Amino acid sequence: MKILRIKSHNMHDALAEARRQLGDGVTVLHTKQHEEPVWFGLGRQKSVEILAAADDQPSSAAYSEAATACAQRPVSMSADTNQINRQIADIQRLFADMNEVRESSSQPAPSPIYDRLVRNGVPERLAEILAEECSSEDLSAVLAAIARRIAVTQPVAQQDSQERIALVGPTGVGKTTTAAKLAARYSLVYKKKVALLTLDTYRIGAIEQLATYARIMNIPLEVALCPEDVDALVCKHKDKDVIIIDTVGRSQRNREHLDELRRFVRAAEPTEVHLVVSASSSPTVQKESVESFSSLLASRLLLTKLDECPQMGCILGLAANSILPFSYITYGQEVPDDIALADAGRLAKFVWEGSL
Repeated sequence: MKILRIKSHNMHDALAEARRQLGDGVTVLHTKQHEEPVWFGLGRQKSVEILAAADDQPSSAAYSEAATACAQRPVSMSADTNQINRQIADIQRLFADMNEVRESSSQPAPSPIYDRLVRNGVPERLAEILAEECSSEDLSAVLAAIARRIAVTQPVAQQDSQERIALVGPTGVGKTTTAAKLAARYSLVYKKKVALLTLDTYRIGAIEQLATYARIMNIPLEVALCPEDVDALVCKHKDKDVIIIDTVGRSQRNREHLDELRRFVRAAEPTEVHLVVSASSSPTVQKESVESFSSLLASRLLLTKLDECPQMGCILGLAANSILPFSYITYGQEVPDDIALADAGRLAKFVWEGSL
């Protein structure tokens, strides 16, 4: 028995192709209608898929009888036995194909909205929910539905006290460069008196990198070697409006190092703790980071490296896996540029378009 799955624009063409390949004795076992996205996901094209078979071997009943006979008596490895085994395998493939077609036909055809979101990296279940919400393909409705799922927050405005902004997160997510960008933003844009404080004495070149930025911006930089230093250095700069605190990168899986970092952060008594997460990291690493660094009093997410992000749908996945709102986004290495306040509408557009 030969079994073929044939797809064509209509039933007439599908049957003609089945007869051409299998002969006039072809039997159609199952049919299925498809709707596929075209024109960049903004339209649909219908097609037909059939499961066809040509019964050029003994019947299914004969196969079953032969299989039963083989099971009830010992046989030698003869040509007849091999043929029966092949026939049994054909029947098993037939039933597997029929079950697959039956299961797939019971599912609704994916919509262009679903296809596009999944292609851009949105988790499948979340893409299904959004596609159901936005039955029409009105772009403004789709963007609004995405934006509703992205929480954002604004900087804490301290009227009569000092702002202390700490950046925490895994290694390599861009905390030091982001600390320099924030220092420049508060100093040059908001006209605040700013100091930089680094706790990163582990990474080679970290202090030198931040010192270069501090020298260019004429901002004082302090280095803390222990939690007691943090308290003393914060007091030293009590005349400053804002202190930006850069911390050492720690693995989200190293509990001992996270506990040590927590002591440093608590000593600074920050008004804001931003968990810095790289958009270029895998969804698994992002989720682990959110779970592990929540113990460090993180109150918001700062998403970096959007310019390196392979799939913008990670923004929506990250929002779904965290109760923390987004504060800032970064999208390049330029200081003081390439940083912006998080905006739900803008992030929704990134998710839909798949790029900046």
